Amino acid sequence: MGAPGLYHTPQWNLGFFHESNFNITDRLTATLGLRYDLMHTAIHYDASAYMQMSANVMGKKATYVLDSSLDHEVSDDYGQLLPKFGLNLKIDELGSNVYATVSKGYRAGGYNIQMFSDVLQTELNANRNQAMRGDYHIPHTEEDYQRIDKTIAYKPETSWNYEAGAHLNLFDHMLHIDLSAFYMKVTNQQLSVMAGNYGFGRMMVNAGKSHSCGIEAALTGQLFDGKFDWAMSYGYTRSKFDKYVDGEGEDAVDYKGKYVPYVPQHTMAAMADYRLTDWLTLGANVNAQGKTYWDNANTYSQKLYAVLGAHIDLNFKAFNVSFWGRNLTDTNYNTFAVDNSATGTKEYFAQRGNPFQCGVDVRFHF
Repeated sequence: MGAPGLYHTPQWNLGFFHESNFNITDRLTATLGLRYDLMHTAIHYDASAYMQMSANVMGKKATYVLDSSLDHEVSDDYGQLLPKFGLNLKIDELGSNVYATVSKGYRAGGYNIQMFSDVLQTELNANRNQAMRGDYHIPHTEEDYQRIDKTIAYKPETSWNYEAGAHLNLFDHMLHIDLSAFYMKVTNQQLSVMAGNYGFGRMMVNAGKSHSCGIEAALTGQLFDGKFDWAMSYGYTRSKFDKYVDGEGEDAVDYKGKYVPYVPQHTMAAMADYRLTDWLTLGANVNAQGKTYWDNANTYSQKLYAVLGAHIDLNFKAFNVSFWGRNLTDTNYNTFAVDNSATGTKEYFAQRGNPFQCGVDVRFHF
């Protein structure tokens, strides 16, 4: 069996945008922005698949070929008007401020290339009996191509984004604090899933409606006359489906209330660098994230994990040397996982995160 194919996917994008700032008072500024985004996307596909079929004809074994060829071109234009509104209040002379913004987000639709093997495999299996009496080439009508074009297409994603927060500079810029809270309402959310019946390749689908909300906080500062630099951050995101029914009839599955996959609920980071002398710096860092669900049904996930790192830097005039280590505790975690039913049973495949690593970087200055 083989499935060769050629795909030509030209795209062009045109955007017109403008943003104005209005000083309502000496400290309060309003922002009004507007963007028109136009995307043209097309696909010309020339894909085929074939398989050899063996049959007993009058006591003799015969081999026939069943094949299908798809050659078609389709295109779409996506246009969207994207407004933005914002208020910014300056609260001191150190650059501290509080702000609030409302904006519309957008991602254009497109076509799934990797699912053609799944489309062709379905066609071959549906016409297996036709090849029991001789070579058979599966014909296609204009209605067939319209159905295929609809199958491979996915819709644009739109969102309304709301955010409020503050940027605070304290103690003569020795401490900087960023705080924000956000809420996003998403329509036709684009999700990457395994293709259709056989799971050959990935495809983009639309998930109806979802929402995300959360908070983010970051602190950076210096101590000991600027010799000690430190930073830490934390983010929490709650992202759930509000409307998403996958499939039709008795096979339909409702994912309403489930967490959106591939979105970590917690993200945390911290780092500290201490310059012992002008040429010697010691540093350590840690990054953590999770829990992250890997499927729409929330049946398997990556729990919260942390990765620890450290470095020693030698800084000379002509060159720098950095001795570093990553994942010092050799934490076992997955960076990506997916289920696949190509073998007839659902199996899970994961990409492991990098284990313990160490190395040396040398940089020369000319």
